[in-house]
Amino acid sequence: MNFEINILIVEDLLTTRLFLRRTLKKLGYFNVVLAEDGQAALEELKRKSFDLIISDWHMPNMDGLDLFKELNKDRKLRDVPFLLITAEKEREKVVEAVAAGIKEYIVKPVKPESLGNKIKEVVFGGA
Repeated sequence: MNFEINILIVEDLLTTRLFLRRTLKKLGYFNVVLAEDGQAALEELKRKSFDLIISDWHMPNMDGLDLFKELNKDRKLRDVPFLLITAEKEREKVVEAVAAGIKEYIVKPVKPESLGNKIKEVVFGGA
């Protein structure tokens, strides 16, 4: 299956970026752009529109939560589905993300099936 949506992956670790891209391709998502942090993601968002942003939380320069907050300041970008990937399991951190407006997140390690299901839920309304 081939899903024609544009996905931006924001992750500082190269191996994780490549794993996510490879996983997305196996799931049928071929239009994938990679960025190494929130600042690089903002540059990509100036060049192209995306249907989904998948971002790690902890990154140098601009982390995923700060990226999310920046996107919410822009009327064109605030409605782009945003999926936070994190190793955080602590209740306080989850509460912090939810308080900032994060609605969807996946806890690492990311399993391909979980990622595929979450994307369908976030982008296609569970289709």
